[in-house]
Amino acid sequence: METPRIITAIEKVKASRRPVIEFIRGADAKGSRPGIFASSFNPPTLAHAELMRRASLAFSLDETVALAGVANADKDRYESSLEDRLSMLDLAFEHDRSTSVGLSSHAYFVDLLDALALIYPEGTDLHFIVGFDTFERVLDPEGRYTGRYHRNFAGREQALGHLLAHSRLIVAGRKGAGEAEVRALLAGEPVRFADRILYLDFPADLGERSATEVRELARAGGSVEKLVPPAVAQYIRERGLYK
Repeated sequence: METPRIITAIEKVKASRRPVIEFIRGADAKGSRPGIFASSFNPPTLAHAELMRRASLAFSLDETVALAGVANADKDRYESSLEDRLSMLDLAFEHDRSTSVGLSSHAYFVDLLDALALIYPEGTDLHFIVGFDTFERVLDPEGRYTGRYHRNFAGREQALGHLLAHSRLIVAGRKGAGEAEVRALLAGEPVRFADRILYLDFPADLGERSATEVRELARAGGSVEKLVPPAVAQYIRERGLYK
């Protein structure tokens, strides 16, 4: 069930024209190396949580941030409400004191930098945790997204340069796309970008599990217990989501 803090966060974010983030739940401590995992979380899955956990361990992150968005880069309509998505995300990490849960007004990483700058001090070593598909969209070789950013950029290379000057990307592999494929995508980019991209090996079976699979299983009347945290499974069942 949505709580007053969730409703308040949604109202504040939707009322803002500039990029902002409102936290629903804060980690016990904030450090100089946060890992930001931005997703629609429709719903949050065990694979999401495991990706964040592994990234944190592999790259010595001080905290992780599960960041839902009002919309994402390619979608602004969902099978569940924003209130439901945030409620499930809150439940998914209710016992994890190293993870913050928040809501962002803007979907693109270059815009999230502006919102994160209002929260973290200058010099913070920001890491965005991304899957392979998201990494491809961030590179945006065809320049499809440049004109959609809150900030104005002369082109996609300038936008990418700004992003990687102020953050690093932790890219998780998936079945059929490992570190070699990540480096191949970078082959046509300026050399200075390469050391800002970090690779995370991620089990193929987990990488293939998705929120889409959960929604389809729930729609078919199946059990989602093995794909999402227990509290999220209960929420989906009690609310009759994805039917």
